[in-house]
Amino acid sequence: MRKTELQISLTNLDHNISVIKSKTTSDIQAVVKANLYGLQLEKIIEILDPQVESYAVITLDEARALRKLTKLPILLLQGAHENEDYEDIKQLELDFVLHSSWQIKGIDKHNLANNRLWLKLNTGMNRLGFDEQEFAEHYNLMTKKNFKDLVVMSHLASSSDISNKQNQSQINKFNKITNDISNKKSLANSGALFNYPESHYDIVRTGMALYGGKYQEFGIKSISCLRSKIISINKVSKGETVGYDGAWRAKQDTYIAAIGIGYGDGFPYFSGPYSVNINGNTYETVGKINMDLITINIGNEHGINVGDWVQLWGYETNLTELSKSFHSISYQLLTNISRRVAKNYLE
Repeated sequence: MRKTELQISLTNLDHNISVIKSKTTSDIQAVVKANLYGLQLEKIIEILDPQVESYAVITLDEARALRKLTKLPILLLQGAHENEDYEDIKQLELDFVLHSSWQIKGIDKHNLANNRLWLKLNTGMNRLGFDEQEFAEHYNLMTKKNFKDLVVMSHLASSSDISNKQNQSQINKFNKITNDISNKKSLANSGALFNYPESHYDIVRTGMALYGGKYQEFGIKSISCLRSKIISINKVSKGETVGYDGAWRAKQDTYIAAIGIGYGDGFPYFSGPYSVNINGNTYETVGKINMDLITINIGNEHGINVGDWVQLWGYETNLTELSKSFHSISYQLLTNISRRVAKNYLE
């Protein structure tokens, strides 16, 4: 069996939930889209279910998979993508976002009395949501319809950057427009959880804060460790090259270890050296990453053997800083890990 895995620490996940709870008295919605940021649903939902108010996903397929695991509310963050989706929304008893006027046309064809509507206000992110005038019109219209409940929401554009003045501008606008509304409200995401307590309102929507890709400065821990076993060790003589296009040439006789993971598994593409950990020591990769292999210069280290684990990132790794070396973000590091990488849970 191929020995490449993403280890997931349920203990660290439980720790992160405790940190989040210590920062707010609001209900917590766990954002679990993209197969739970690449971490896989099953065991994590068991930990989250007793501790969150609801979940959030993007697609109906994600909602169907999640509905098999929980009875809690599940929010479709982009709502219906076509009017026919309302039948599935009804059958699965999903919460759904209303952010565009065209989405209203299909609502009256279905009895959505068991569904919670989230009405989205655009406060300045300028992706989805109604402007102030449209919001008032649609709010008045939607409150006359028969839904289980109605939640008013918006989304902050730069909540992780406390120096960005747009955050306070958006919070002020949300306050101004919704001040006389008695419905539940939701504005804060993970960054706002830590940086803007005045934005918490009734429901805080947390994603990456749960999974540890950011926010270590607030006590959050990474819950993932990516590793792969050595499947080959070969001697390379001085002057010989390794891998595609001969991108690396040995300056002296050395040994090269190969591990069974590559960009086909979702690890970012690279052609320069990347540091990995073997038996507690640091070594550097050589040559270009392949679809299914990474090669590592282990020098003349005779204590390394086929079958030893190579850690590409660990629980102590700051994924935000690591992602910068790939001109990426921690969200992409996690969500790109493919399904052919085994997800193994640790208590």
